Amino acid sequence: MVRDAVAMMLRSDDHEVVTASSAADALALLERGSYDVIVSDLRIPNMDGPTFYRELKRRWPAALPPIIFMTGHASDPDSARFLRETGVPVLAKPFTPERLRQAVQQAFLAP
Repeated sequence: MVRDAVAMMLRSDDHEVVTASSAADALALLERGSYDVIVSDLRIPNMDGPTFYRELKRRWPAALPPIIFMTGHASDPDSARFLRETGVPVLAKPFTPERLRQAVQQAFLAP
């Protein structure tokens, strides 16, 4: 449900959006194409966010697009440590469409 709402918000801003229902699906999509930004939940089917992030870094160390993690568990000690150590932007749930827009715009400006 969150995935569909995020996709709808981004499409309303004229972004081309591709969704995946699991980490495995997302990795398969990334094998076949390139993307400007990855927006992912920290809790995704088949793989947790930190494992997904490490796998992305392992497979595409030099060509990884900016990543934004969404979570309703930012205060969880393991999640907080992961987010602090990686510096990956986080959208704390619930978030507004405006906050999503800001995060995506900032991702486009990231080096």
